[in-house]
Amino acid sequence: MNYAILYNPGHNRVYFETSLKLSISEFHIVAQKFSTEFENLQHQNIDGLDYLTFETSQALSSSDVKMIFDLSFIYALFQIEYWNGELYLKPIRKIREDFVDESIGSILKYTGKTNEIFTRMMINVAFYSQSNHENIRLLDPIAGKGTTLYEGLRKGYHVYGIEIGDSLVNESYHFVKRFLETAKYKFDYASIKISGSNKSFSACRHTFETARTKEDFKNKNTRVIEFIAGNARYADQYYRKNYFDIIVGDLPYGVQHGNVTNEKQSSLTRNPAELLHACLPAWKKVLKPNGIIVLAWNCHVLPRKKMEELFEEQGFTVKNDAPYLQFEHRVDQSILRDMIVAQKNL
Repeated sequence: MNYAILYNPGHNRVYFETSLKLSISEFHIVAQKFSTEFENLQHQNIDGLDYLTFETSQALSSSDVKMIFDLSFIYALFQIEYWNGELYLKPIRKIREDFVDESIGSILKYTGKTNEIFTRMMINVAFYSQSNHENIRLLDPIAGKGTTLYEGLRKGYHVYGIEIGDSLVNESYHFVKRFLETAKYKFDYASIKISGSNKSFSACRHTFETARTKEDFKNKNTRVIEFIAGNARYADQYYRKNYFDIIVGDLPYGVQHGNVTNEKQSSLTRNPAELLHACLPAWKKVLKPNGIIVLAWNCHVLPRKKMEELFEEQGFTVKNDAPYLQFEHRVDQSILRDMIVAQKNL
């Protein structure tokens, strides 16, 4: 059986060529869960449009189709058929049920925002690299204005973010509240102050519990979206041990904004190594055994080998199979972005 995936036209033109390479790696990681083997995965231009094409030994199952429509780069899926020597594309019905409308990740526009399609890819890589597929809890410990959380909520995950800036968290809180009210979702909201022993830290927790309908809310078919305005190095004080299935984040590049590891720190560092030295032990504690952490970062300020060493020193196993080593790509002249995927050891 032959299939073709039409690429999402939402990619900007600068990013489009890069996305072709990244899509191969994402597909390989997701397709390891398929019910059938695949081969001949390649980019193919059909009548002026770019597709990712592949062959399978058996027809895709409904669960396979659902996984394909989970891919970050997909716009449409077709079965390739030939008749009288002509190639025809037969559309395959979309199988995907979003918890919230996919527009949630693209509404906010601001300098330094991570592309929402790239964010979806990071989440997919994390999700399909671990074994739990139900009641997923996702943490972004460097959440910014919440793009990772919005993309995770769309997929039906419980999502949690930590951001050191009060102003950014307040913006995110008001955005989520307006979004849920406008879309007429049922939700409850709570805000509390939290602090460490001997006032070692202080933070504010904003928690939404939401459902698509009143009936769902009554039946506890709800999802959590939570923001903490606080320092990510205290993640293990905010959350209990082994709480999260996946951790996903885009480390600050030191170009549009910098890494902050101390509330009273006056200068910003361009090197994510300092942030990870301070925070990775706490992030590891709140991640489940065999849980996955996916971080994107700027290779210009921290080489991949050094990044891998940081994770290995903390007891993670870095995934270095071929698909996991093909994510490096140029964002602009000052940013060469890569992704590290690591699993917490038992």
